[in-house]
Amino acid sequence: MTELHLNSGGTPAPVAHPTTPDPSAPTTTNAAAPAKPQGLGRLKGAWSRFWFTPQDSSVFALWRTALGFTVFWWMISFSWDLLSFFGEEGLRPNPTYADFRIGAFQWFESNTAIYAMYAMVLVTSLLVMVGKALKLAAPLMFYGVLSFELDNLSVLNAGDSLIRIWPLFLAVFVLFTPGRLTGISLWGRRPGRSRRPARAALTPLREMAGGRKHVPMPKWMLRVVQIQMSVIYPASAIGKFPGNHWHDGTAALYAMQVTDFQRFPVPEFVQTNQILGAAMTWYTLGLETLIVPLLWYPRTRRFAIFAGLTLHLGFGYTMRLGFFSWVMAIGYIAFLKPSEARRIIGWLDKASFGVFSGNRNRGDEMTEAGVGGGRGSNDDFEVAPGYQGADAPNTPDTPALGTI
Repeated sequence: MTELHLNSGGTPAPVAHPTTPDPSAPTTTNAAAPAKPQGLGRLKGAWSRFWFTPQDSSVFALWRTALGFTVFWWMISFSWDLLSFFGEEGLRPNPTYADFRIGAFQWFESNTAIYAMYAMVLVTSLLVMVGKALKLAAPLMFYGVLSFELDNLSVLNAGDSLIRIWPLFLAVFVLFTPGRLTGISLWGRRPGRSRRPARAALTPLREMAGGRKHVPMPKWMLRVVQIQMSVIYPASAIGKFPGNHWHDGTAALYAMQVTDFQRFPVPEFVQTNQILGAAMTWYTLGLETLIVPLLWYPRTRRFAIFAGLTLHLGFGYTMRLGFFSWVMAIGYIAFLKPSEARRIIGWLDKASFGVFSGNRNRGDEMTEAGVGGGRGSNDDFEVAPGYQGADAPNTPDTPALGTI
């Protein structure tokens, strides 16, 4: 709209006024689309996504519970020979400690100290299982296991090394992670039990039976476990390559025929059959060589987990390897998806009739609630619509990802 006004010369001059824009007309903006990160920026983003993308707490809760359960029974297995192995008049009454060793029994050498440490490991492993007082229980459990292992190395095997390594990872993780996340029960958090409200943008994932829920949490410790597993197998395969018996396919037969090393009876035709022996020998060597890329490649991950578990099940049946198969199975938990962990938790709850979760006679409901995910679903966590924070998932709506 224009109006006529008189200028200084007395002649009319039009004056323009702003008009109301038409809402139906297309609008344009001069703001350029954010540039995609290149080079070092992309590498930094990939690094951040790998280590710091939040994940459903069900995987960690299952891993932590399995570790506490294993350490508890590992300690129980020493009960009948506790003083014979570690006591003042045992196999090594005066073990030699290097300067950097920090085992408690180099300073406390009495049988009373042995019993006290034994009780401490049992109690702290139970606390780790249920997720209580973790900032105290996890470091103490690790130190107790370390003290027993350093006092008599002659009674240990490779599995006992992992029984020391996994608690170390857990102890470091719980010290640097809020307890409201690390202490979530295997069955999930009870509704209304959180002392501090969760971040509004990160909503609990799938509801388990009885209203229990798992929430997003850091997963960098599980990444460390995955890397540790990725080192174990190549190192084992490299150690086997020079052996002639691994080349000619007889290594498995020799292992099964050492009667003092047998755990359970093996049929004689299995111990003497050259074809079966070669198959087991080369299967072991081939799987240890190839399992790492199979674990990391999404399409072969489940096959690799199944193949690895069957391998260690065979080891555990035929040979006295202590808790080696147990602790290796714990390592595979780190490769599970949250939906798979919830499914296992649901099965456990159903098998125990809901006694431990407090959901008696609701095992079917727990199993159904624990089964989540699928093709195309966001299986790690959920975020509020439009959330663009540093801990948002890497989706088309939230392209940027930082650390938490």
